[in-house]
Amino acid sequence: MLSKVFYIFVCGIGVFITFYPTLISNFALVQTDPGDTRLNNYFLEHSFQLIANHNYIGDLWSPAFFYPYKEVLAFSDNLFASAPIYWLFRSFASSSLAFQLWMIAVSMLNFASFAFLMKQFRVSHLLSGLGAFFFAFSIPRIAKLGHQQLLPQFFTPIAFFAAWKFILNPSKKWLILLLLFTYLQVLAGIYLGWFLLFSLPIFFVIAYKLNSQVWNKFIDYFKLNKKFIIASILVWIISLVVTLLPYLKASLVFGKRNYSEVDSMLPRISSWFSVPPGSIWSSLLASNYKSLPAVHEHYMFAGFTLVLLSVVCAYILLYRRNILPQTKIWLISTCLLVFCSIFILSLRLPFGFTLWRIIYEIVPGASVIRAVTRIWTIAYFYLLIAVILCIDSVFRVDFLSKQRRLVIVSLLCIVGISEQILFNQPSFDKAFVNKDVVETRELIKRDCNVAYISINEKEYYLNQLSAMWAGLEANVPVINGISGQVPPNYGDNRKSMNTAQIINWLDPAGKITNSKLCIVAQQSLEQQDSLIDNYATTIKKSNSNNLVLHIIQLPLPKIFAQEIKFFDLPKQVPAKSTIKLPILVKNTSNFLWSRKGSNPTKFSYRWLITDRRLARFDEEGDRTSLPYDLLPEESVALNAKIKTPANPGQYKLILTMVQEYVAWFHDQNTKYLEIPVEVVSR
Repeated sequence: MLSKVFYIFVCGIGVFITFYPTLISNFALVQTDPGDTRLNNYFLEHSFQLIANHNYIGDLWSPAFFYPYKEVLAFSDNLFASAPIYWLFRSFASSSLAFQLWMIAVSMLNFASFAFLMKQFRVSHLLSGLGAFFFAFSIPRIAKLGHQQLLPQFFTPIAFFAAWKFILNPSKKWLILLLLFTYLQVLAGIYLGWFLLFSLPIFFVIAYKLNSQVWNKFIDYFKLNKKFIIASILVWIISLVVTLLPYLKASLVFGKRNYSEVDSMLPRISSWFSVPPGSIWSSLLASNYKSLPAVHEHYMFAGFTLVLLSVVCAYILLYRRNILPQTKIWLISTCLLVFCSIFILSLRLPFGFTLWRIIYEIVPGASVIRAVTRIWTIAYFYLLIAVILCIDSVFRVDFLSKQRRLVIVSLLCIVGISEQILFNQPSFDKAFVNKDVVETRELIKRDCNVAYISINEKEYYLNQLSAMWAGLEANVPVINGISGQVPPNYGDNRKSMNTAQIINWLDPAGKITNSKLCIVAQQSLEQQDSLIDNYATTIKKSNSNNLVLHIIQLPLPKIFAQEIKFFDLPKQVPAKSTIKLPILVKNTSNFLWSRKGSNPTKFSYRWLITDRRLARFDEEGDRTSLPYDLLPEESVALNAKIKTPANPGQYKLILTMVQEYVAWFHDQNTKYLEIPVEVVSR
């Protein structure tokens, strides 16, 4: 009974020092920032709507942002395996309150999971509580509280325990549990799952290397159960691939991350001793992180208590291992070596050398892991197991009285816990942030089939998130979006789109079915946007008059129009040659001329012979691409290349734009240039 009270007390302290802004404000404040916090909340709410709202417009992998692009959830963590905890709270609480409770709950589960692991190794309650506290509430964890996808790590200790039991005594039960909980950890968080999968082969290799007897036992077991083992692993691999297929598709679209991105977020030695502002050690260790790139990703220091215990553990293993039980030496050594291996493999030395470059190139999935500094989530896990087991074994030796052991361990707990306190944690008022969401939601929920909300470039991240939330709550798909990636051809999501860009994104070929497009802005766009000026059927204001809604009925009658001017075209040109023709092109259509996508707009030409038939040699002409997308009423100068016919004679040269696989402009009753040209022999 006392042990349970102790664990509840220590876990309660961890919850308070981690979530005190939330708790003290009576849940009025949300941690940490209104950026990634609301994004992760969005993903969890999306999953809740899937199971609770039969009218919900989203699909499992396609929440309705970046509409109509599919499988946009694969741009970020999905949080599937921890979502049921959110659903439980969401059944009686608002989305923001449910998310706050979810954060606290998964942190408590991290604590409970590690404490459970220590209990299996018969560690004392005090040291089990300390280890669980470090795992769930250490400085690195609190510093990354704004990346909530790094919170649900409670499957890792159970997966580790199954792995260790399988090493000791291979059986079908432990193999299935190992595969199951690694699968769940991947679903709980992509980073957390990948780091666990990355570490387990290292763990198995070191464990078997240090104990050849268990390796022989595994070989014997494998020979007897070869089919079951292979089948189980194949089912596990297939399940992972099928589950994460959208991520694999996304990786084919976007490719691997540029190594320069990864390099800036590789741990340096100084990273392991860097703490965020607000730590009691920040003034002492400030010099460590002044020169670090993306410094907020390098806060990896977990306190001097853990450093001291790690040094003691290493000393005991090297010089006093006789005081450790033989049953523990192997496990402690294995875990300590796994930590050292992870530390070395991920370390970037001052002159730029790192073994991670090899990992990046050859290990599946490594090329999409950008913030390698987050590897502390698994590195500290192995270190904590080694340290807690070692110190517990030392204190069980009778060189100290029970009272003195209790005093020393209690002091370690007090100092270790005190080091993790982080002052001035960021938070935001959810009521204030939600105000724009409510206003936008009320504007778009009745009359809109699809919506776009104009953004402020300085606050684009927050504006895009508010637009996503407004669409989610109104059950209306939105073209806005923010995530780990931006869909191809979407453009720059840090800037507002105008109507031509929006329609081009929705359907560049102009084949969209009847729907009402709603565009929301802080002011009327009639004088700024010609398409709204000409085609908006309804204009409404929000109750506060802060937002204006413009409704456009799609599809628009597509008008193909152009103005083309040319310079210095000779009246005679040599046959079978290429001439360069300077031209000035103006978009007088009512749609954007895009240079990308499946239906780009390009400059081209046609040669007509005397009876107005197309010249056979080159009926459609070469294309000259636009240097950038051209909005209605915008112009651009081009240096067009034109091939001349092979046969001499009198021709007429047509200069025109073409939208690929849609239409030639000169065939659409629009003005075009028809220039008489004589083609002569060379």
